[in-house]
Amino acid sequence: MPYRPSSTICRFFHASATTTFILTFSMLSSATSQASAGDGACQPTLLGSFNTPNVASGVTAVGSTAYVTDEAFGLLIFDVSDPATPVLLGSYNTPGQAFDIAVVGDTAFVADGFSGLQIIDVSNPAVPTLLSSYDTPGFAQAFGVTVIGGTAYVADAGSGLQIVDVSDPATPILLGTYNTPDFANGVTVVGDTAYVADGTSGLQIIDVSDPAMPTLLGSYDTPSWAFGVTVVDGTAYVANGGSGLHIIDVSNPATPVLLGTYNTPSFAYDLTVVGSTAYVADGPSGLQIIDVSDPAMPTLLASYNTPGHAWDVSVVNDTAYVADATSGLQIIDASDCLDEPCPADLTGDGVLNFFDISAFLQAFANNDPLADFTNDGIWNFFDISAFLQLFAAGCP
Repeated sequence: MPYRPSSTICRFFHASATTTFILTFSMLSSATSQASAGDGACQPTLLGSFNTPNVASGVTAVGSTAYVTDEAFGLLIFDVSDPATPVLLGSYNTPGQAFDIAVVGDTAFVADGFSGLQIIDVSNPAVPTLLSSYDTPGFAQAFGVTVIGGTAYVADAGSGLQIVDVSDPATPILLGTYNTPDFANGVTVVGDTAYVADGTSGLQIIDVSDPAMPTLLGSYDTPSWAFGVTVVDGTAYVANGGSGLHIIDVSNPATPVLLGTYNTPSFAYDLTVVGSTAYVADGPSGLQIIDVSDPAMPTLLASYNTPGHAWDVSVVNDTAYVADATSGLQIIDASDCLDEPCPADLTGDGVLNFFDISAFLQAFANNDPLADFTNDGIWNFFDISAFLQLFAAGCP
């Protein structure tokens, strides 16, 4: 039987924002409840690992599949349905050094060093096949690619931000570029705004509403070296090398404001944020798990000292997948770090209410990963359905 969204779900698309909020809130208000946040020490534990043949530098987990960029060995695809025994499904040896990856549906986009952007069909994980490539002018370095709505944004090191139309993966077309002042290491995009982690020039905020003419909106000069960035609900979280985690209010992109910092013990390379928890890949100090519910006072919940050098992290359902350099893929259970997880609490305030619905609608409209509840890189009816079910279930 084909999937048919309910009339309530259809209203998310066809009603005005105000009407939608009222209808949805009215339907689900009885589910509003309290949720506790992680407020103390916890004990993340190792579930499993896989020693990749080269240097694991990037990872993206989608459902029960983990995609790892393994530098000189290219792309590795793992079945992680049993985290204790990850199974290699297939690989694709890219021509350069695979540093970072984004996955949308059955297509993987790899930032491949001097070989630019590699676009790979992963519909059959056992036999991934090249669809096309785009040779960016710079060095598409670690933490270097994100894909939103048929457009790839490549952090291309000395050549800044490259914007590529990948709506037809077989024929990628350059749309525009923005030459950031330093070394573009990482990029995330929310709506029409790209946020670039730009080395010694910190965070660069760029309007990409016209991809042919991207323009600078604002910047924040973080200390040390900005490597990775993610943005959730108007707040940017920057993995800032030797200065750890920097939390920046970017609700007004022209005047970003520092909210708080947490000085991780080693070198913050990349991060992801789930709810009010930041997971930081901190080089030789492994995975750092930080409570950011109060951005002015981020506090350490726990850490897990991986055997290698943590360069990237992806989190699905409280399981952290760490690209751990010469120690390959490390799979860590972090569920203990949230006393009572509540995925529908998008505002992170421990209460399910109108504001969470509003946050979901805004994130969904902007193709924000916050609203990708099915974790497949696609924003559709299934994400709306998943959010509604979790909201109706309430917080534990």
